[in-house]
Amino acid sequence: MAAEWWRSYGAFDPEDEHGHYPHSGQVVAHYRRQKGWSQAELARRLGVHARMIYYLEKQQQGLDSLKRRRQLVELLAIPPELLGLDPQHPRLIGSPPWWVQEGYPAFPAGDDGYPLPGAVIKYYRLQQVRRQQSGERSWTQADLAEALGLSELAIRRMENRSDYLDSSRRRRMLSVILGIPPHLLGLDARRPSVPRFPLPPSPTSLLLSENSEEPLLVTYQRQQAELYAEFRASRQPELLTRAWRRLTYLKRLLPLIQNELLDNILRLEFNYAQLVADGLADLYGVASALPFVQHCLSIARSWEQASGQSKTPGESIYRDLLANALIGQAIAHFELGEAEAARHHAGEALERLAETCSSVQRFVLEEAAHILAHLARDEPERKQALVLLDQAGQLLSQASEDDDPYLLAADVGYYHLNRARTLLALGQARQALGELDQASQHTQPLFTTRRLFIVIYRALAHLMLKDYEVATSLAIQAAGEARALNARRALAHLSLLYQRLKTSPYGGTPGVARLGWLLGER
Repeated sequence: MAAEWWRSYGAFDPEDEHGHYPHSGQVVAHYRRQKGWSQAELARRLGVHARMIYYLEKQQQGLDSLKRRRQLVELLAIPPELLGLDPQHPRLIGSPPWWVQEGYPAFPAGDDGYPLPGAVIKYYRLQQVRRQQSGERSWTQADLAEALGLSELAIRRMENRSDYLDSSRRRRMLSVILGIPPHLLGLDARRPSVPRFPLPPSPTSLLLSENSEEPLLVTYQRQQAELYAEFRASRQPELLTRAWRRLTYLKRLLPLIQNELLDNILRLEFNYAQLVADGLADLYGVASALPFVQHCLSIARSWEQASGQSKTPGESIYRDLLANALIGQAIAHFELGEAEAARHHAGEALERLAETCSSVQRFVLEEAAHILAHLARDEPERKQALVLLDQAGQLLSQASEDDDPYLLAADVGYYHLNRARTLLALGQARQALGELDQASQHTQPLFTTRRLFIVIYRALAHLMLKDYEVATSLAIQAAGEARALNARRALAHLSLLYQRLKTSPYGGTPGVARLGWLLGER
């Protein structure tokens, strides 16, 4: 078991689900007690409030900082490896420095006894190779920005000034993505340099072997479906971290993949990016998900360009990805209040539907119907939204349960939910309630977010019907569930619902006041 290595130091829980290191807060508490210090004494020596030490030890708050970890190692005589720090190299500069003695390039020295991290990152970035139609090239700063979900400016400052690198988690991510030996970044090398899921012991031999690659691909597809299902049921943020790690691993795997299986690996990469985007939007709001929404579109557009010159066996996958990514853009712009951009991307997605798979067609038709119903400028456009839903319904009647390669879960329950919210946008609240009954009947318990939105849309329907008491009761129920799930997207919808209730004839009632309290409204 990966957690066994630290048992000689203490019975610490694992830091996370991967179990490579002990719970850093428990480590700090253990060595603080060995010193005979109170939390207040440690806080005094660190120059922070005593309450911060409580959260540091219980919830690991503030322990992502490399500087803070090093302070604690010095103050409490903690073995560095217990906090994920390099234990081998004294933070002293010799001549030549230790990294040159070990055969690494002559990076400039930082004031912490390690090479300047920005210089190390730039060197290893340039070792990464990106395959293009025109040939191969080294990774640019824009490529690394895409991989990390940061801006190109942030990467430039990271490399030139070593900014944004106090985070041990970010350094660990850079070590994994760029293949940097961890100790060059001041990290312990005990943790595996790739995400922990089934890996071939020899990538070159296995991934280029016709007999070996197909079973491995099936394993990856199964793991991805399981991760989607687990996140939909539990909504744990660490599952998004796991998806991101697998995504970055697949990006590094691409140069070893045979052409005939490249489209399947591409679909896996896209699905992971989409899971992270959807999960971040649900947990933290749409704005936090934008880098991954854009990443989905970047994947689709790059392969559309690469396959645009001639027919390829996987060309249908590229069309699927592009339609899927465009409707994702439309959803994000719509939720951010950018109406024209949402309309434009929804129209683009609809134009790309020809020859896409059935689940993508249904998903795009339903999401586009909802967006266009809200943005309809006249009666023909309102009718067009319903036409799109009818088309999705016809496709659904012909669909099989296995037809979901992009894990969209655009099933019967999702169709009725989309039909309900489209009807609400068109002012047809009573008909929407009937669709919500159908949505509830056909939605499995594991779809926690979807079931939450069914309650929210019920509340909205009753509000539109001026049944304020029922609307408020449902909104209170949904607010409690949304807070328990930390569902920011749902809470944003409930906040808008609260504002409408507040200005209604029922606005001065205790129920509405309680709803405002639950939502943190004033």
